[in-house]
Amino acid sequence: MIFGACYYPEHWNPEDWDEDLKIMKEMGLSSVRLAEFAWGIMEPKEGKFDFSLFDAVLKKVQEHGMTAILGTPTATFPPWLYKKFPEIVQVSKDGIIRGIGTRRQACFSSPAYKKATERIVTAMAKHFGNHPAVVGWQIDNEPGHEGSDLDYSPLALKNFRVWLKNKYKTLDSLNKRWGNIFWGVIYSDWNEIPVPAAHVSSDFNPAMIQDYYRFQSDELVSYIHFQAEILRKYSKNKPLTTNLYPSPFLPVTDMSELFSKLDYVSWDNYPVWGNQQEPYPHPLVSATQQYSRGLKNKPYTVMEQFSGVQGHTTLGYLPPPGQIGLWLTQAIVNGADQIYFFRYRTARFGQEQLCYGILDHGKRKTAKYFELQKTIQDISEFANDVADSPYKAEVAILHDIDNSRNYKHQPLSDGLKFEPVPFAQVGYDIEIATWFAGTNVLNVNTHSLSVNANHEFSNYKVLTLPLYTMFDPKIVDKLKSYVANGGTLVLGYRAGIKDKDHWMVEEPVPGVFGELAGVEVFQFEAPATDKVGIRMGILPLKGSKFCEILEPTTAKVVAKYNDSKKFYSGKAAVTVNSYGKGKVYYVGTSLTPESFILLYRKILKEAGVKFGFLGGTIERHYREGKQFNYEITMNHSPKHKLAGLSILKPFGYKIKRIQK
Repeated sequence: MIFGACYYPEHWNPEDWDEDLKIMKEMGLSSVRLAEFAWGIMEPKEGKFDFSLFDAVLKKVQEHGMTAILGTPTATFPPWLYKKFPEIVQVSKDGIIRGIGTRRQACFSSPAYKKATERIVTAMAKHFGNHPAVVGWQIDNEPGHEGSDLDYSPLALKNFRVWLKNKYKTLDSLNKRWGNIFWGVIYSDWNEIPVPAAHVSSDFNPAMIQDYYRFQSDELVSYIHFQAEILRKYSKNKPLTTNLYPSPFLPVTDMSELFSKLDYVSWDNYPVWGNQQEPYPHPLVSATQQYSRGLKNKPYTVMEQFSGVQGHTTLGYLPPPGQIGLWLTQAIVNGADQIYFFRYRTARFGQEQLCYGILDHGKRKTAKYFELQKTIQDISEFANDVADSPYKAEVAILHDIDNSRNYKHQPLSDGLKFEPVPFAQVGYDIEIATWFAGTNVLNVNTHSLSVNANHEFSNYKVLTLPLYTMFDPKIVDKLKSYVANGGTLVLGYRAGIKDKDHWMVEEPVPGVFGELAGVEVFQFEAPATDKVGIRMGILPLKGSKFCEILEPTTAKVVAKYNDSKKFYSGKAAVTVNSYGKGKVYYVGTSLTPESFILLYRKILKEAGVKFGFLGGTIERHYREGKQFNYEITMNHSPKHKLAGLSILKPFGYKIKRIQK
């Protein structure tokens, strides 16, 4: 298990470096992440390199018996590059040029930017690639964040047209598959095709928007893989990663594809940020961590772990004593085997003066420092034992990048819209996390996996698949086989009704899943955030966002709408259908987290999965280590809580060691 910190020696005087590293070592840290924003330092003029600062720092790192992960500095670039090639920046959907002075403004469709990237990454790899203190590379920094995987520049348009030619071969094929006969938007020349940028009223063709998202994903994935090839050539046997960020489906990029040529997944873990007055609920944090672990289905790294109040222009919630230590523990419990705290010391200048680190602007050791130091000491034995060990689970929730993209531009319901900042439409994320929360609060180890990855579904007793509107026939067949052989599938509303070209099927909802689910749907509404009453036996449930009126064909009714304000009160809301040796639950609405808990109690019991409810703020996981097995119980409440036979203090945890 590695504990480290994000360190920016360029922000401090060389006289500080020895003392900084000493303070880190005393805390229990053994590694640093360096250089991810240092392009202007290392290449102050085109083709003129100066690595002396980081040579000196790495020498100090080595002398202190520590290691370093180096970041390629391509998430921002020096002004001289923009001055020479002004076309290398992106243009936003609204036509705003992402000029110099901020970050993540690079146009991935730009040949000049790719050439400049090749030059700096090659020079870094040749210079540092075999340094004994360097144990790996982080490519770029949070690629795609802040909307930077959506570019509407002239170069993006040029490459989009090439991408479309390669996919469709002929305009006749494109016009037919997009359904361009609708509104008569029939293209007769590739150069007539625009980018689906800002518009006055009616949106662009959804098939076109979906393809634009796919194209933009391919551009970014290609860019990251391009850097990976350079690093593998000149820095052999040094593992490669890049760092993702909340929320999992904020970008349109296919992160499963992006990590296909990298060695491990890294994640930036901020349970609270900016002006939030309270942190994200703990099931949402676990959902994002399991998403990270699930991208390669193996241990992941937290490349930026929250260590102090964070924000760019405003601040909010201050974690009480114990909570940042609990968040650290939660990340490890969910499968992290490396933790790098962001950041060692808070910057005195620049855009992140309010992004507080382990230390504040001075060098005085803080309460945060001592809390994290103690947590590292307390959990090190457990963390080292479970590091590199699989996180085992009998339940998985499945997600799909095409459907995530689909619900960005066609969310169906105001309840499925959530835009906390202008570049983030994360309604799909919230819905996935809500379905995940049901099993998380019942303390069942649960994986989060891409439905398209090469996973063996038979390893799981229960699979959950929300919002799988846009389907792949191969996945449908795989799920049918899974259920027929004894699996339990929990299928969400609007499933199976749209193909990959955005054409709706002729069959009633749930389309290609009709036989599997044993229901038909002809009427539905989108009540947005309004709650609709439902009853499952004597248990009251609540639904919202979207309500389908289910008409069973072979399925049995599990729950009915029970709301005097709705004409469909008494109609089926949730059903279960036997198919082969297995079962399919069809959930025709978006249940509240509390309602999902009640439904999953029934589903898990019938599937033979052990569960236990310890309260809404208690989270329990089970891990297998090399020497022992463990039951880890965490209290996410500011109050003392009873968890089984144990009383947990506020934001406390208990790690119970179990003999193998």
